Amino acid sequence: MAEDEMENIARSTGFLRRKRVLVPYALVLALISTLGVGNANWIADILRAYNALTGSSLQYKPFHNQLKKWQFPEWMRQVLETALLKLTLDVLEPLPDSKLEMFDNIVMHDGTSFAVKASLKKSFPGRFKKVSPAAVELHVTMSGFSGSPESITLAPDKESEKHFRPEAETLKNCLALEDAGYQDKKHFIAIDEAGGFFIIRGTKNIKPIILEAYDEDGIRLRHLEGKKISHRRLPRQSVDLKIGWGKDNCEYIGRMVVIYKAGRRNKKDYTYLHTNLAREIFSILEVGTLYRLRWQIELLFLEWKSHANLHKFDTGKKAIAEGLIWASILASVFQRYITYASELAIKVELSTRRAASSTQHYLLGIIDALLSLSTRKIICAIKQAIDVLRV
Repeated sequence: MAEDEMENIARSTGFLRRKRVLVPYALVLALISTLGVGNANWIADILRAYNALTGSSLQYKPFHNQLKKWQFPEWMRQVLETALLKLTLDVLEPLPDSKLEMFDNIVMHDGTSFAVKASLKKSFPGRFKKVSPAAVELHVTMSGFSGSPESITLAPDKESEKHFRPEAETLKNCLALEDAGYQDKKHFIAIDEAGGFFIIRGTKNIKPIILEAYDEDGIRLRHLEGKKISHRRLPRQSVDLKIGWGKDNCEYIGRMVVIYKAGRRNKKDYTYLHTNLAREIFSILEVGTLYRLRWQIELLFLEWKSHANLHKFDTGKKAIAEGLIWASILASVFQRYITYASELAIKVELSTRRAASSTQHYLLGIIDALLSLSTRKIICAIKQAIDVLRV
């Protein structure tokens, strides 16, 4: 993103009304350098980074006064939104003639929550009042093909996560992967009617009736049919079921893949997966393999919290807390873009988590080059980053 573009967003949101010592472009780079490298626990850490990058001697109070403005989080949110549009690369694509070619995208959705300062409990009430009276949750929809978020919503942790899942109409020709918190028969029906596909983790607690049952070889298991799902009845193998769930067992009729895995002390353990993928096209093994892609969104959350300082800052100002959340995600987007660009340059698959944990070796050099606005320095810094990441 160019300097004038960041300044225009700052002006349009009202964060910048007239030029002061605090320069928006330099502030964004200071935020990325602070939150994207090492541990940052205090707002003063960001101020020190800003002064070091710009050579200024801005004091804490005027700096804090700028961040506590309500326009600050809106500016950061729009900068992040612009970055997601410009710094996203398609890093995965289906092989020719593979079954994945039937999907326009693989969409993963989940939420991640964390505490904020207790004094923010009116703005961000938490689910666990005694442990975390104030907490937020980020509801994220992520593309499996680009490895980047497509939408992010910030909400109080107390609000139900089902309200923030993708609308069924947006999933046409896409495969949605979701965790057990989104198990909902009406949601399944809506996705199917919209022309989308899904693999959503379920639980046996809904007690559906088994209408048809097959083993991994397609052999029918009639002794299971007509009974409710239970660990006791299920065999020590994966099974493919047609289930009835709801009123008179016909409100929702769909496919459930039950994957067997031996638990500790040889106890039976199963993973329940609702899906509308056709049994004739996607086997039990293929459904399970596809669902494991959902782990990518968990890795994204891990990167945000471990390598982009997405955590509770010592601030009771809602605007600062929210603005720093968007800034942390922006730092991670920047990290991932550098990693994916390097991956395409050297034609070697790179771990985004390992790259994020190595930012101290390359990120500050890129930030310094971007601040200089020198094309030669930027190219040299990017080449150095590639050299670091190729090891």
